[in-house]
Amino acid sequence: MGVYLDGLLTELVAAVSVVLLAVYVRFRWGYQYWKKKGVSYAEPSFPFGNMGPSILGLKSYGKFLREVYEKAKGKRFIGLYSILRPVLLIRDPEFIRRILIKDFSSFHERGVFLDDEEPLNRQLFFLPSPEWRPRRVKLTPAFTSGKLKGMFQTIQECGRQLSEAAQTCAGRGEPVEVRELVARYSTDVIVSVGFGVESDCQRNPDAVFRNWGRRVFTSDLKASFGFRLNFISPQLADFFRIKGGFTEVSSFFRKMIADNVEYREKNNVTKRDFIDLLMQLKNKGFVEGDKLENEQDVGKSYFTLEDLAADSFGFFIAGFETSSTTISSSLYELALHEDIQSKLQQEIDDVLNRHGGNITYDAIAEMTYLEKVLAETLRKYPPLPFLNRECTEPYTIPDSDVVLEKGTGIVISLFGLHYDPEHFPDPERFDPKRFSEEEKANRHPYVYLPFGDGLHACIGMRLGLLQSRVGLVNILSKCSVRPTEKTTRDISYNNRTILLLPTKGIELKFVKRI
Repeated sequence: MGVYLDGLLTELVAAVSVVLLAVYVRFRWGYQYWKKKGVSYAEPSFPFGNMGPSILGLKSYGKFLREVYEKAKGKRFIGLYSILRPVLLIRDPEFIRRILIKDFSSFHERGVFLDDEEPLNRQLFFLPSPEWRPRRVKLTPAFTSGKLKGMFQTIQECGRQLSEAAQTCAGRGEPVEVRELVARYSTDVIVSVGFGVESDCQRNPDAVFRNWGRRVFTSDLKASFGFRLNFISPQLADFFRIKGGFTEVSSFFRKMIADNVEYREKNNVTKRDFIDLLMQLKNKGFVEGDKLENEQDVGKSYFTLEDLAADSFGFFIAGFETSSTTISSSLYELALHEDIQSKLQQEIDDVLNRHGGNITYDAIAEMTYLEKVLAETLRKYPPLPFLNRECTEPYTIPDSDVVLEKGTGIVISLFGLHYDPEHFPDPERFDPKRFSEEEKANRHPYVYLPFGDGLHACIGMRLGLLQSRVGLVNILSKCSVRPTEKTTRDISYNNRTILLLPTKGIELKFVKRI
């Protein structure tokens, strides 16, 4: 019996050894990919290639890519490995322009895997190209300047409540966790202009939409791992069907949308909000104001209720978190730079005086220094600190002999570009003058891309900026913002999310203006 067990154990050890050897050889061979192509590359490690710290949540993906970008100084691009998948990080602004614009047809996929069994994952950002193109065309009219003007009074009412909250904090002389204060404002805005209902987050910090918003961005370890992996190594996530998405909030959100749509259709309710525009796509196949209205047939595209729920959810998660991060980051920098804050407040005062003290759409549009302040904030704190694409056909890199094969991952480090001293001297310094017309004219346009560019650019960019401007004007017209003893001077970022989110709250204090 003992001899039999010894023999069985020997065979098992031999079999395991053969498997391990085969795996080792496969990885060893795979990690020669960039070398064979003559491309400089970062040295990989078994079994995660270069992505181990990010996959395991030890370092944020944005910070990791920035470090790779900085170490590759002087190179146009550098090779990486995500497990075994070859990935190319692009540093050259002109090559970035080609990927996003001129040669978009060769890089039209984002290269992200999300579980397609979850209906809310079928939102615009994650759709594959054949479905994404018609969806993008049909959603674009929802974000025109005319539509935003129609939403402005709703946004401003939320801004007025934010101003009152800031003044209350100032009157009490108490510090405030500014990210939470602003997140309640941005949630109210998105829910109001998106779904035509009052979320009441500013009056009630534990309102249902605020709680669901927190749960989306404070997911458990398993969910956050799955979400990271779907961006960093989509092939591995697809192979093992590792889910990353929003299944926890799916039932609530889908029911809320279905009930909202049913009520409006039954009672013939029409509102000037995002749901109304999506319902037009559901029932008519186009948005009013589309070319079909002018008798030019651009084709109809009917949304299902699931499509409507998915894009509504995408509108929600993209709208409140990115804007709240931008506003709170702006307030943080303004608190640390009183001279910049004073200059911005002077512009706000001058413009509002010309408009009878009223915060209007046209008044906001006149505030050019505010535009520069927000641009500099987005340089230092891009909400999504990288862009990702996938090569969809064999592609020869211009001015080289390197041919990228179909399926090769492409990443662009916005964090790296925005902090590159060759493009932005003294990049840690907060300086809105970087975005004067003279400075922009002397800088390559593709070194600053907080919303991406080209056909995959953020569709809600205008709304996000308008929401941020309204929030800042409502606060700064009545209050100044100051740091406290606990205000951090060195922001660290959450390693478990792909967004650029600080690990700790930002404590500031408001002071009423005289």
